[in-house]
Amino acid sequence: MRRTGVDKVRENLRLQQVYNVFLRYGWDFAFSRWGILGDIRHRLQVWVWGLPADYEAPSTPVKMRLMIEELGPTYVKVGQIVSSQASVIPVEWATELEKLQSDVPPFASELVRVRIIEELGAPPEELFATFDPEPFAAASTAQVHRATLHDGTEVAVKVQRPNINHEMRADIGIMQNAARVISRRSDLVRSIDLVGMLEQFGTGVLDELDYRGEAYNGIRLAKNLEMLPGVHVAAIFGNLSTSKVLTQEFIHGVKVSDVEAIEQAGLDREELARNALRALIKQLPIDGFFHADPHPGNLLVNLDTGILTFIDLGMVGELEVQQRLHLIQLIVAAQQGSVDGIARVLRGMSTPFLDHVDDKAYYRDFKRRVGRYMVGGAPASFGEIANEGFDILRAHGLRLDPNLTLAVKALVQTESVASALSTGKDLTSEGVPMLEELAVHVVTPEKILTEAKKQAMAGASELIKRLPDLSLASVKWLDQYQKGRFEVTIDTSELAKEVDKLSLLGREVVVAIMLVGMLIGSAIASYGIAALEMHGFIWDLMGTIAPLGFAVSLIITFLIVLRLVWRWMRRSAPGAD
Repeated sequence: MRRTGVDKVRENLRLQQVYNVFLRYGWDFAFSRWGILGDIRHRLQVWVWGLPADYEAPSTPVKMRLMIEELGPTYVKVGQIVSSQASVIPVEWATELEKLQSDVPPFASELVRVRIIEELGAPPEELFATFDPEPFAAASTAQVHRATLHDGTEVAVKVQRPNINHEMRADIGIMQNAARVISRRSDLVRSIDLVGMLEQFGTGVLDELDYRGEAYNGIRLAKNLEMLPGVHVAAIFGNLSTSKVLTQEFIHGVKVSDVEAIEQAGLDREELARNALRALIKQLPIDGFFHADPHPGNLLVNLDTGILTFIDLGMVGELEVQQRLHLIQLIVAAQQGSVDGIARVLRGMSTPFLDHVDDKAYYRDFKRRVGRYMVGGAPASFGEIANEGFDILRAHGLRLDPNLTLAVKALVQTESVASALSTGKDLTSEGVPMLEELAVHVVTPEKILTEAKKQAMAGASELIKRLPDLSLASVKWLDQYQKGRFEVTIDTSELAKEVDKLSLLGREVVVAIMLVGMLIGSAIASYGIAALEMHGFIWDLMGTIAPLGFAVSLIITFLIVLRLVWRWMRRSAPGAD
């Protein structure tokens, strides 16, 4: 992420705000850990604020969530991402961070009008038949207004908050600077490439502020799910959408978790549960492009039609073919109740974040802890297996790729939705039959032939690009054959680097020997002249130069040692000077 001088000024101003919040909560965390002082402070709080006598202070994860919400949208986003990495954080922290909310008071309707004019070139009263100036939802980065198109279609208009881009850029710059400082002093932080992770995070967060990406996600997901009955994705109106304004279909419905309303409407809960599971199975192992946060608030049920609609496509995930195969193996192993199979698949999906991983201990621990969920052949909940599996991975220094973690979490969320709608619907029993059903419809001979043609055309195109190079290479080899010799080119660039290092070391050794010689020689000369009481112009001159040479040599030696210690503390690479 490129930063200008203005960005750095904003970072400095924002840094003071962040520092104040950290300082306030930091003192609170410190007092909570200081035993008697913490108890005295707690009693004073109860007395001053008139709290109940049995009042218990919030836990550390709760305080952390409140601090993150106060810090603003960038930090809320970090907390939401961290909560999705259930394989590397304790369960109580993941549970609390999942509650992060970014709800804030709405901004003025006049600013909304200005933003729409800037982005769409006309005021809302001209673009829409009706436009409600009061938002029905407001978050830290945007707010949403109800409107009606001139053809009577109801839409939701998402408008970005003013200056939110600058604020988030400043926050990301602060995080990256802090990461660079910490990385210089910590091997562990450097080994996990925190700087690179924050660079990737910053790019992703700023990309999400460009609503054209969310529009693309919605259109792509709608196309992927169009073959499934009872499932819908909110339509996007591209002519009324820009990077800062998004217009999409307004969805009438209730949360999929509102079982009472669904029952009163006379809808088939079993069918809704099947549709929810089938939609996620289609997205994850079949398409590899999925809604990364399918919680009940993002799945709405139309009580008139029973159609299940996916909304809020700001966060999506994408899986490569190999990752999709891993996910299929995990679902099959869970369906078969194979503890060994689940352990192997999760181990194959994960990467270590510690220097050494004891695989024998991992498999032994996995059998002992996950096996209890499968006693007597009873079907186990995929959510229980996944949560326990994440704990074991973390305990043994392993973690999943972020996209795979999002994928497993999406499966767990969907299974919990399906289980709430119908106690008989769970991923371990329903997932494999649905996989087979979808694979039959998706992997058809026609599609295989079409894909093969695409691959063949791509290969032929690449071959054509290389043909001139191949012909030139053939002619050169033929010329060399006719001359009776062949030329071989050896790349010595890496060898040259090592030679340079040896040359540098040699120069350092020569300098060190010269300094030692000067120190010893000048010391001996000073002592000898003084001890023998030699006089005369030459001896007097040498008596003056010898101590001076000793002092100069000592100062140079001290500076070199200081420089070496500084480089060692900063962990600079050898030969960096």
